[in-house]
Amino acid sequence: MPFLVFAIRLVDWQIINVEQYRKRAQNNSAYVIKTDAMRGEILDRDGEGIVINSTGYRVVIDRVDLEKDKENYVIAKSISLLKRLGVPWRDMLPINLELDSYVFIEGKDSQISSLKKYLKLSNEASAEECMDKLTQKYNCEEFSKEERRFICSIRYNMGKASGASARAMPYILADNVSREVMVVVSEFSSDLKGLRVETSTVRRLPDGNFAPHIIGYTGSMSAEEYEEHKGEYSMDEFIGKTGVEKVMEKYLRGKSGKRVLQKIRQGQVLGFIDQEPAIPGNTVFLTISSKLQKAANQSLGKWIDKAQKMGVKDCVSGAAVVLDVRDFSILSASTYPTYDLNRFIEDNTYYSELVKDKEGVPLLNRALSGAFAPGSVYKPLIACAALQENLLEPDETIRCNGGFSYYRGYTLKCMGRHGNINVLTALEKSCNVFFAELGRRLGARKIEQYAHKFGLGLSTGIELPESEGIVAGPDHCALNGTHWYESGSSQAAIGQSDNMFTPIQLATFAATIANNGQRLKTHIIKKVMDYKRNKNIVENLVENVDNAEISLENLQIVKEGMRKVILSGTARDFASYPVNIAAKTGTAQNAGSDHTTFICFAPYENPEIAVAVVIANGKHGIISKGVARDILDTYFNVQTAKE
Repeated sequence: MPFLVFAIRLVDWQIINVEQYRKRAQNNSAYVIKTDAMRGEILDRDGEGIVINSTGYRVVIDRVDLEKDKENYVIAKSISLLKRLGVPWRDMLPINLELDSYVFIEGKDSQISSLKKYLKLSNEASAEECMDKLTQKYNCEEFSKEERRFICSIRYNMGKASGASARAMPYILADNVSREVMVVVSEFSSDLKGLRVETSTVRRLPDGNFAPHIIGYTGSMSAEEYEEHKGEYSMDEFIGKTGVEKVMEKYLRGKSGKRVLQKIRQGQVLGFIDQEPAIPGNTVFLTISSKLQKAANQSLGKWIDKAQKMGVKDCVSGAAVVLDVRDFSILSASTYPTYDLNRFIEDNTYYSELVKDKEGVPLLNRALSGAFAPGSVYKPLIACAALQENLLEPDETIRCNGGFSYYRGYTLKCMGRHGNINVLTALEKSCNVFFAELGRRLGARKIEQYAHKFGLGLSTGIELPESEGIVAGPDHCALNGTHWYESGSSQAAIGQSDNMFTPIQLATFAATIANNGQRLKTHIIKKVMDYKRNKNIVENLVENVDNAEISLENLQIVKEGMRKVILSGTARDFASYPVNIAAKTGTAQNAGSDHTTFICFAPYENPEIAVAVVIANGKHGIISKGVARDILDTYFNVQTAKE
């Protein structure tokens, strides 16, 4: 209704009484001001806030009140004031001042490219050349190099939004400032016309370390994003850049409102003559359990620290994923090392620190995109395939003399001399000889076929970006211009060769075994509701993806073998655990210390969760098993003596 009234008034202004209003317009100006919509919140599966909105204050430059000849002065003084108060300001310029020289910020390639295009400079232009062009464009040569950078950063971003309506929009310098800062800035605003503080909706994360790789962040639109969304967004809007903030953008964004402001030439604001209210974005519920996510985060840090104290100095990273076996929803997806998303958003220098960390690579989402050699956790798949293809009888034995040497000039060592063993004992003892022989019988093509059915080497279906991993075989070798040897099937069958899988794939694999071979779509979005949570907009339904086509009899044999791993095998430290577990341990050879891996599902009789843990260069199995124990303790509320 308000918009209809506004439309009628426009007809009146532009057609019926056009001459009358033209004369009035000589002295008056009308601006259409966009009012921001509250972005939707992001909650965990139980409704606990992960990204929430609250009322706060923000510092803005009101361009309607800003005197053109004092624009640079007001900007420079405003930023200096914020810096003295220790308040991070919204700084989007991909250039820093270091040792009195301008340099590009590492990792900001897209923003640097957009800046050069905006300035009509070549791709080879230096940071100094960009700053020279900006300095000339904004007439700020009289200021210091540091102040020039302030001014150019703000005016460059102001310039992205053009037109009278854009000029009427306040430019946000700093979000979510304290009441104390609000008071100080308000005092200075009388001397700095155009600078003011206003109330706003503050988007915040109660725990910035909770799941930064999953949640993602919003940011200013790039030129490419603006072209893609032209007509839907204005250039000065924020948009989801990564994670859930990006993939759920259309639900979280909301719809902006409008206000029409009338102002006379002398600068006096007469008031708002029309308005259309903004519509808030929707609320997104994730499948994540806050309790499990926090437990996994803490445990990864604790056990990686223990590995280093045990002398494994190259152990610096890992990941853990927990799935609900009943619907393949993600209960936890934790990556270590991680970072503080609040600080990442507010502090430009922090981003540079993270990019420069080449050892830990904290920006990498290892849970979804980190691909690792799986080691012996791959062996249950080989057992399933061999049994189903009738290449192994359930009670058949294979002799282990400590090494597999079927192929001339190639010997694959085992960690023990197990004698004649069947598949149950082979899983319990993790016998390399047994599974190398099964790999020979199956061949690479059959192994790849079953790997895909269990979700390895394929996208799991999660709504976020993920790596597809690698299933070792002739196809991968062909892509890399290398030759595949028959012996590779034996090496691949023990989880080595070129096999590289993500923790989320390993969790999906374990969940598929637990779910009797039925693989569902792995997902992290539970549902979307309107902002007030009164009605459902989207509800994620359970979706079948594939069936591993393993008979229940053969699956049961493999499950029994994984149960023996717990009772008397390589994970017998779980034998007295109060909840029955089925599991498989793994050690993967690697440059540096070996990776240590662990998959399990529980309870054994009626599975609820599947867990996958990968510790890069962890070396000792106790490290990955320790993380899994902490996760199981939290889920089943088990009180165990802590290490």
